[in-house]
Amino acid sequence: MTTKQGVTNVDTRQELTELVRRRAEISDTLANLERQIYAFEGSYLEDTHQYGNIIRGWDRYLTATKANVGPDKRNRKFKENERLFSKSSITSMVNPDKSSH
Repeated sequence: MTTKQGVTNVDTRQELTELVRRRAEISDTLANLERQIYAFEGSYLEDTHQYGNIIRGWDRYLTATKANVGPDKRNRKFKENERLFSKSSITSMVNPDKSSH
């Protein structure tokens, strides 16, 4: 014999199970997007290091183009604190505040 309360409990459990499953999917999607942003940001910072970028500014662009300097493969490093976009997400793996949440 199924009572109205029994049906409600089953419906609620099914809904909760579905919501937990959707939350896991969304978390996976978010993690993938954050990895992509991290990779693209690293490429951008490396590729634009010599001439300038949105983080460091474009002061070196004018001097590099006037001097007609070729690409410098030796010095393509950037600092982790220049990862402005990766750090903008509270759930990002590079966000220092993540451990406190």
